[in-house]
Amino acid sequence: MKVGVVGADAATRAVLSRALVELGHVVLLDTALEPAAVAESDRLDLLVWVETGIKVDRRQRSNCFELELEPAFTDGAKADYAVWKQDLRQRIESARRVVGDSGHQAARAEQVWLLAASTGGPEAVDRFLAAAIPAPGVALLYVQHLTSPHLSPLLRRLAAHASRWHVEIAITGNYLLEGTLSLVSPDHKLRIGRDGRVRVLSAPWPGPYRPSADQVAESLALAYRESAGMIVFSGMGEDGALGSEHIREHGGEIWVQHPDRCIASAMPEAVLAAGEVDYSGDVAALARRFNYRYGTPAPGPRTEVS
Repeated sequence: MKVGVVGADAATRAVLSRALVELGHVVLLDTALEPAAVAESDRLDLLVWVETGIKVDRRQRSNCFELELEPAFTDGAKADYAVWKQDLRQRIESARRVVGDSGHQAARAEQVWLLAASTGGPEAVDRFLAAAIPAPGVALLYVQHLTSPHLSPLLRRLAAHASRWHVEIAITGNYLLEGTLSLVSPDHKLRIGRDGRVRVLSAPWPGPYRPSADQVAESLALAYRESAGMIVFSGMGEDGALGSEHIREHGGEIWVQHPDRCIASAMPEAVLAAGEVDYSGDVAALARRFNYRYGTPAPGPRTEVS
């Protein structure tokens, strides 16, 4: 990441900058001046603040992760530099940034669920999102077969129904953040880095499905492994069947909307036919199970698939 270090003490900033470079980051800013940090934040991925006691409106830096450190934190570097540096690495991984206009802060997701759908999908996903409660560390990624002119209307629809979630289009440079639903565009292929960062490629989606749930699932499985999951909703075609195998091979979970409860049952049926599915139920049951999975109220009656 491109990092700025802000703190009153030059020696403290020097220790942090050295460690950041050793951890693979690029330090673009080293300053004692808070206004300078705010002015440069648009070109940074992360601002590391050593506590200064001055409060700055974080909404000015909505695209920048922030990490606040107590002044005594760098003292640990003198005792055991290697252990201290790993502590710094872990703190960077949990750094947070402001999401939307509310001032709410979010960290990079530790778990990501791919929602995949086609015909009848928007109605099902609307109901799921209205009931699913965001959990710490959990993000959603949504693949809906559609054409470019329908992307913005779908985004507005999601924002209206998923009031608990921050909804955005997945674009290059964005990270998958907790409490966020990222909508995949049908125009260009998408890849997910091991750090949870999105990269939209110049090439179009190959094959008949745009976007492709199979290809997104493969990328997600490689990035998140057992921390990836997939929920397949109503849809025509077989997109998602191969992707579900990638998720399962890396230890993730697969859920499907029960075919009998779908407007179009082909997609969940294809996933069921492909192999192991951990859970099948109607939309309400899927949302209850999601909430139960993360410690909110227990699910009601459900249908298990073996």
